[in-house]
Amino acid sequence: MKYHIWSRAGAAGCCAALCLVLLLGGCGGQKAATSTAAPSSQSLSQAPASEAVPSGEDDTQPAPTTPQVDDTENSWNGLSDPTSAFSGCLGWGPGTAGSSLKSAAAAASMMEWADANGLASRSGSSVRDCLAGWYDGLDTFDQENVAECWPLIQQSAQRILDDPEGAAAELSDAGVQEVPACSQEDWSALAGALNAIVPEPMQ
Repeated sequence: MKYHIWSRAGAAGCCAALCLVLLLGGCGGQKAATSTAAPSSQSLSQAPASEAVPSGEDDTQPAPTTPQVDDTENSWNGLSDPTSAFSGCLGWGPGTAGSSLKSAAAAASMMEWADANGLASRSGSSVRDCLAGWYDGLDTFDQENVAECWPLIQQSAQRILDDPEGAAAELSDAGVQEVPACSQEDWSALAGALNAIVPEPMQ
């Protein structure tokens, strides 16, 4: 009788132990599967955003743009803009106060422009076209003003060319610090072109 009681108790203990082993084994497998799947999910979430290109978008870099070329001089046939250098031709006229000094200052400024642009080495047509563009851009009143002053300016320029040292005092009084370094050839190119453009002053 004691044998049967122990057998039943032993069988019950074995069944309980077996159930416990199976239960622990199932939990361990579930934890292992969870821990295995977690790194895979984490690695996907931490993938660099730069590696993925959104659908429908182009990741190519735009080509560099070519800088614009400054063509200021090209609009004057390769010569610099004469507007500032020739501004001394305006705002005065023969017989007005200080006209002699103003004509000397205007001549010096125009001579410096002629020298800086090397007019003697330029074609006559390019010089004429440049000066015609400047003259045509003036209104009627200023065009008449230039026509009145131009003869006096030519005379002043020729005096400077003929006797630079003698003209230095007059230029100084006119506010010009240095005698312009302009050759007769450069001035003749300017004067010849402007004579063909500017009409004789009205009497």
